[in-house]
Amino acid sequence: MRIQPIAEREPLDAAGKQAWDAVAERRGGRVGGPFGVLMHSPAAAERVARVGDHVRFDIDLPSAERELAIIATAREFDTEVEWGGHSRLAIEAGVPEATVDVVAKRGDLKGLTARDTEIITFVRELLGPKRRVSEAVFQGLHARLGDQGMVDLATLVGYYAMLGCVLNTFEVPSGPDARPLPAITR
Repeated sequence: MRIQPIAEREPLDAAGKQAWDAVAERRGGRVGGPFGVLMHSPAAAERVARVGDHVRFDIDLPSAERELAIIATAREFDTEVEWGGHSRLAIEAGVPEATVDVVAKRGDLKGLTARDTEIITFVRELLGPKRRVSEAVFQGLHARLGDQGMVDLATLVGYYAMLGCVLNTFEVPSGPDARPLPAITR
């Protein structure tokens, strides 16, 4: 860990306490993962949490697809913290273990459902070397998700990519009970 996360509310000033409360509100009263580091900039932590609340809890995307997009993003950024928590949530939301394993290993998508393949391919293309989504992938998803769904999906991936940048910059470790992310060389 490159900087010590802020782990307690009490030493913070009034603005910091307000940010702490906003972050903790929809996270079971906890401030952890990237937010302990983000609390060094309370305004940033609060605003990031607000966007996270929206993409995590409010968008109209089935929870399995939302969690699949999150773990695919975590894999592309190799972020242990995101992977550790959200791979478990993906399975709880109905993403098959085999699909989670394919994402973990950056494996071939053959044999996955069309919906899972669309989501994973979208994330891989968007976060890959070209940083663009092909027309075929976009049109396939757009036909199913519509304009708002596409904006929500792109925002979800962007949000978790931003968290990946924070987690990787500060080398935030995952918890001891987190599902490990297999090492892969590109």
